[in-house]
Amino acid sequence: MRDPVERALSHYHHEVDFGREQLSFEDALEAEESRMAGEVERMAADPRYFSRAWWDFTYLARGRYAEQLERWYEAYPAEQLLVLANEELAAAPAETYARVLAFLGAAPHELDEYPRVFDRDYPDMSEATRARLADYFAEPNRRLYELLGRDLGWT
Repeated sequence: MRDPVERALSHYHHEVDFGREQLSFEDALEAEESRMAGEVERMAADPRYFSRAWWDFTYLARGRYAEQLERWYEAYPAEQLLVLANEELAAAPAETYARVLAFLGAAPHELDEYPRVFDRDYPDMSEATRARLADYFAEPNRRLYELLGRDLGWT
């Protein structure tokens, strides 16, 4: 998982780069709810349904990790899921990789390098938008930290 504020901005720029997003970041955030009208219901009704709108334009929804993790916990015991923060991988890639292998019961293995994939630079969001998103994600993050039993430090 990644800080949902940073995830939303990265997702937005990804969609812009692919030519699928024409709106400004702020306008795209405002449009998300109307773009998703009926999509969640369609996906729930038909597990084979692929929602292009959900895939492309869920800058906010996909950062509400607690909702997603709760669905996983309905299907699998918590001890069968390893939840990692992107920051852990970035700060200590070899150690995080070793932790994943141990969790999976795989033999230890070191890689020659741990390159960052999709490491890009793009314009930052305005401070007002950042503050708005931090406020928006405050409660979902609190719920996530409660589910995980640890605070990931996203503010």
